[in-house]
This record gives sequence, structure tokens and C-alpha cells, in this order.
Amino acid sequence: MKSSDVRDIKKQTVRPTPALVRKAIFDILQKVEGKTFVDLYAGKGFVGLEALKRGAKEVIFVERDPVLCIFIKKSLHKNKIFERARIYNLDTVKFLHETSIQYDVIFADPPYESGELDRIFKILDKKNILKEDGVIIFQHHKKESLKENLKDLKIHKCYRYGDALLTVYRRRKE
Repeated sequence: MKSSDVRDIKKQTVRPTPALVRKAIFDILQKVEGKTFVDLYAGKGFVGLEALKRGAKEVIFVERDPVLCIFIKKSLHKNKIFERARIYNLDTVKFLHETSIQYDVIFADPPYESGELDRIFKILDKKNILKEDGVIIFQHHKKESLKENLKDLKIHKCYRYGDALLTVYRRRKE
């Protein structure tokens, strides 16, 4: 297989978040200025880049594909916003296991119907990685059902855009 064939395969397997859904994410969040934002399964990093452009204090990109990490790095340099970003070339679950930081916003867009959501939920049931007033948004296929409650989080709201859903988790009020 030629390297050009590999690039073509990668283009097919990466499902960038459509512009309409990206806009919806930031409409839901309303304000990201000064916040720490995590873009899990970052792909080409479009959601995290948008967070930086909207004033996020820092964006952590987590992507296991090294080619996509290079793409993100080039995009950050092109937009002159590299100093507020960190790129982790890691599996998302490994990153979540290893992190000891709490974040303001976490966005996760795992491959649809891949079982990745269950892997993330197992960690979130054991570990608190969200700040007190933080939010987690999952982009997932409409056929995938999500847990109503995770440790100290619960579904706040769900939005539908074609076959994609954005499910928002916030901390449960005691």
C-alpha cells in the first residue's frame, strides 16, 4: 500500500464535527473565555481550535493518530495560537487515567458505535476530572444510549443534529 493510499484511508475514517454542530457546541457553552478545554478524540482539532479562537485559556488536544497530531500542530502555528495549546498523542482512555487535573470543559467525539463511550464512562464513574461548574459534552450517534448518571454527573440536556446527538453532563446538585 502506497503512502497516498494510507492518507486517503485516514481522510475517510476521520469524521470532522460539522460546522453546524461546532456552532451548536459553543452556543451551548456560551462562554469559554479563560477556561481550560479538553478536546478528546480531537481528529483534526476543529473544535479545540474554535475554543482557542473564542478565548479559551488553554486547550488540550488528545488524539492517538500521530498524523492528525501533526495536522493540529500545523493549524495551531498557522493561527498563531500554539502557546495556549497542548497536544497529547495518546489514546483517550490512557490520557483520562493519567490526568490528575480537573477541567472546565471536556468535549468528546469518539468514533460512532465503537464502544469508546463505555470505556470513558468507566473512568468517569471512578474519577472526578471536571471542575465544580464544569461541563462535559459528548457527540455521539443517535442510536447510542448514554448513562443518565456518572458518579457526580448527570445528563443536563441533549440536542439532536441529524444523526448526531450532543449530550451535556453537568455536576449533580445535592
